[in-house]
Amino acid sequence: MATDALFQVASMDWEWEPLGDVCRRGGGDIQTGPFGSQLHASDYVAVGVPSIMPQNISQDRVDAEGIARITRSDAERLSRYLVKPGDIVYSRRGDVERRALITEREDGWLCGTGCLRVRFGEGVVDPVYASYFLSHPASREWVVRHAVGATMPNLNTSILGALPFLLPPAADQRAIADVLGALDDKIEQNRRTARALERTARAMFRAWFVDFEPVKAKAAGATSFPSMPQPVFDALPTRFVGSDIGPVPEWWDVKALSSSCTLISGGTPKRSEATYWGGGVPWYSVKDAPSDGEIWVIKTAELITEDGVANSAARVVPKGCTIISARGTVGKLAMAGIPMAFNQSCYGLMPGDGKSFCYLHLLMQTTVADLKQRTHGSVFDTITRATFDSLLVVLPPIEAVKAFESGVASIFDLLLASLQESSKLAEMRDYLLPKLLSGDVRAEAKP
Repeated sequence: MATDALFQVASMDWEWEPLGDVCRRGGGDIQTGPFGSQLHASDYVAVGVPSIMPQNISQDRVDAEGIARITRSDAERLSRYLVKPGDIVYSRRGDVERRALITEREDGWLCGTGCLRVRFGEGVVDPVYASYFLSHPASREWVVRHAVGATMPNLNTSILGALPFLLPPAADQRAIADVLGALDDKIEQNRRTARALERTARAMFRAWFVDFEPVKAKAAGATSFPSMPQPVFDALPTRFVGSDIGPVPEWWDVKALSSSCTLISGGTPKRSEATYWGGGVPWYSVKDAPSDGEIWVIKTAELITEDGVANSAARVVPKGCTIISARGTVGKLAMAGIPMAFNQSCYGLMPGDGKSFCYLHLLMQTTVADLKQRTHGSVFDTITRATFDSLLVVLPPIEAVKAFESGVASIFDLLLASLQESSKLAEMRDYLLPKLLSGDVRAEAKP
């Protein structure tokens, strides 16, 4: 069955068909997740089978942070909604462009309420190729344009089934998937390496400043501690004293978190003033927050102009400044990889000595859960300056902070370099995607 094309295709042997027909040709289908009457809020459990919700669909993949779960018996009862590798899950409401290709990791998870599952079956579509096709700007625009709803866009199986789908021969599908997949594989490798490095820096911070392992080692008779410079180790105390937050190393201060940093408020230029928007100053909001396990942010969804900065409460913070979301979705942390401004729902955090950016960021990672518990507000959870005043933390000697900063700065530099490389790879992928799909650039299939 022919259908309208989304863009011009150079290859005469490539067909256009509605997505629903393509799925049926392979024995697959398009299906919604279970309705609310089939799965209630009280059915979710702390340990069980993950249930993919729209908020778990992030950057074409499933983000399992905070994912809801159901019992094994409920998963068996709802077995028709379980996903398997090669499926694609869409957000059915709100941000209907969101979609994720299901991998081996998510095999047997639930396509949750608020999602749609696309299953291609066998022998017709390469799922990786399909994932790239559905991420093409023309495909995404079509989905948004056809979604229904006066206040919130909604997708259903009929709408998604009518999406024009480009179906090259199997060899061409695999070739396109191989070219683009190689770039994404390197991006994913960078992501895994970055998470391992970030865990290393976090573990070092915890050892030095939370569990006080070097002090305990010295008290037990050790003459050195791995990763700690000898002069810093030699200056450590050998016993603990009581404090308002429990035992801490002798001579180490306990003060309010606010004494460790300077808080900078954000702002938003007037939306009605066009000359304030679309400039060269990155403008951060919580939607730009890095994914779990990542630190730096180097791109923002919106840009403002120098005039926008000058005529609003927005302030530009330097590279290395930690930004925390303080209203609504509170406690999201990011580290500015380039100078940027941010909105009024965030604070910028500058280290008290103006230098220990990495130490401060890891301190915030350690204390953010306590900050979130101290939020208040009648409508939105809110972190205020008083919240920072109310939380007590250990303040190590400046020599220990400097030594730590020197030790982890190279790790943070590697994390930033990895993100920058991945950003360039993503730009290359996005540049090649429409050219490969239109046939302007041909990929050779592997023999």
